[in-house]
Amino acid sequence: MYLENSDNQIPKNLINIITFNVRATRTIGDEGIIPWVNIGRGNEEILNLIDADKIIITESEITISIEYPLEEPVSFVLNSDAGFTRKQLLIEIREKYLALSKAKHFDVNTLDLISLDVYKTDTGQIELILELDI
Repeated sequence: MYLENSDNQIPKNLINIITFNVRATRTIGDEGIIPWVNIGRGNEEILNLIDADKIIITESEITISIEYPLEEPVSFVLNSDAGFTRKQLLIEIREKYLALSKAKHFDVNTLDLISLDVYKTDTGQIELILELDI
């Protein structure tokens, strides 16, 4: 998989998998926990996101790659001196998907974010690949 970034690197080493769990507003699943976040309902689900404010990536710069449902992958860079929380990542990913959905005409309500695969390139860059359920 090719990512567009400054070094044109391919992610090499999986170093972490970040999951998104949401407390269900009605009882479903395992003890009322939903193991994904719907991108279309991300604003509502942030309120019930487990460990939303916990810093899960300590690096100050990351690249996020969005592949589905696009014909060509899109990557974007995020910067934060304090690292990144689940909430920050979900907000940024959702905003990018909303903008892409308007330009490419697809429905974000059909996309559930299961996890983020975190890779470290040979040059030490952190790149995230989205794992979606559609």
